[in-house]
Amino acid sequence: MDLSTGDTLKPFVPKWGSPEEWNEAYEKVENYLRACRINSRLHRARLIHRILQRVAERGPVPRGEALSTAAIRETQIMMEEWFARLQPASESGRYSLVDGRVALLLCDGSDRWPYAFLTTDDLPLDLVKEMRESILVAGPNLAISNMVPRAIDYGWFPEIAGDTIDSLGRLPFVKALVAWALFLLLLAYLFYKTRQW
Repeated sequence: MDLSTGDTLKPFVPKWGSPEEWNEAYEKVENYLRACRINSRLHRARLIHRILQRVAERGPVPRGEALSTAAIRETQIMMEEWFARLQPASESGRYSLVDGRVALLLCDGSDRWPYAFLTTDDLPLDLVKEMRESILVAGPNLAISNMVPRAIDYGWFPEIAGDTIDSLGRLPFVKALVAWALFLLLLAYLFYKTRQW
């Protein structure tokens, strides 16, 4: 895809907000796009510029809202608009951002067409076709089911261990003898291991 076509980059000089807020918004949008598997730094930089330009044109954010939040919301709006061009409407008549992202991941669109994501010019026909084929179809409606709890089967070991502990509980002398034998075995093992060096 030719990067010279489509929208051109305009100088970006925001008239509101502090430079720190704009830098934070830039970082948040960059991380968000990286999470969407936009690996091309050049394309990511172009998209961030467009997103922040749109945020700046909308005007100052309401009091109490972070500029980075507005930038992420603008990114999601642009993604919804872009996915609306690629996929048919759902039963509700809206385009699902989740379905679009899943379809893009399933067809490996970010790697195969690295400069197509959120572009405003003509999209590759292969990308459009594969994304439409990748859109998930909802399964049957959920049904209420009843699961009866069952006892966990631990096998034969707990039975043998339980019988042994019961036997030792009835014979305190044997219990003390087994405990001392285990203790002496542990000491012998430690003595043997320390003498090997």
